[in-house]
Amino acid sequence: MKSALTALVGCLAAGLLALPASGATVEPTPGEHPLLDLARELQKTRDPDLRVTPGAPQLRQAEHALAQAKVPADADCAGGIGASRFADLHIDLALARAGQGDFAGAASAYRSAHACRPRDPLILSSLSGTLFDARDYAGARQAIDAALSIDPRAVNANRLAGQIDFIEERWASAIARFRYVASSDQDRGQASYGQLMYWLSQARAGIAKPELVERMPGEGWPQPLLLYMQGQYTEAELTAPVRQGDDEDNTQANTSTDERLCEALYYVGEAYWARGQPEVARDYFAALVNIKVIYFLEHGLALAEIAKLR
Repeated sequence: MKSALTALVGCLAAGLLALPASGATVEPTPGEHPLLDLARELQKTRDPDLRVTPGAPQLRQAEHALAQAKVPADADCAGGIGASRFADLHIDLALARAGQGDFAGAASAYRSAHACRPRDPLILSSLSGTLFDARDYAGARQAIDAALSIDPRAVNANRLAGQIDFIEERWASAIARFRYVASSDQDRGQASYGQLMYWLSQARAGIAKPELVERMPGEGWPQPLLLYMQGQYTEAELTAPVRQGDDEDNTQANTSTDERLCEALYYVGEAYWARGQPEVARDYFAALVNIKVIYFLEHGLALAEIAKLR
């Protein structure tokens, strides 16, 4: 799913290209893991260049606008005239940097935006997401805790906090946060991603029969993934709706075949891990990272899991 801070631009970058740790993995029998087969097939024709986050500002334009504005030093920004506008200029620069995979630079820009507008929880959430993508999980935790102290009911902030809990295997907290996200997100499609993480948090915690929050499901993608979790879709059957992402009649935003495949590899990989097959999960996460959909949360999550599996 796209990083959820839609109030700023809609997506944050998520991770740098990485591969699993040294040590060869055994190639599965063709057909044993259909999503991996599909990923290998599509990798042959995919543009190898790093994907720039859709909608992100142009870096040069953001840098020029900031220079022209004569923005004061961080320590002097919040109390001056134009502080809110200066914060927006820093945010544009952060998004431009993150869109190109420069997470350290993006975090620096978000900190400057926060200095100008210190009570804005969206800036702190953005900083947390960027630090997560940079694999600074302690910094990400600190930033999201600060955001939640301002707005404890913010759905996106709770989603990011649950994401950190999940990676750190704090299952009780992850379950509680994703239950809240799944039940509270007004966008039913986005709520489905909360449902997926709610289900997986339970499964990874060892709960034999995970459950979903009772609410009207969304339409289209990612509903096939929820059906897979519930045993109503096989992995082979998932490949059909994944391929349909590039159909001309698909009007659902941010659900191209590559984007759907990115998500499917993550959630199915986590399902393998929950079933006691972390080595298979690692192959799925590595295939996901190779797609380079860096602006999806699942990309950063996969990188974090790969690092743990090393």
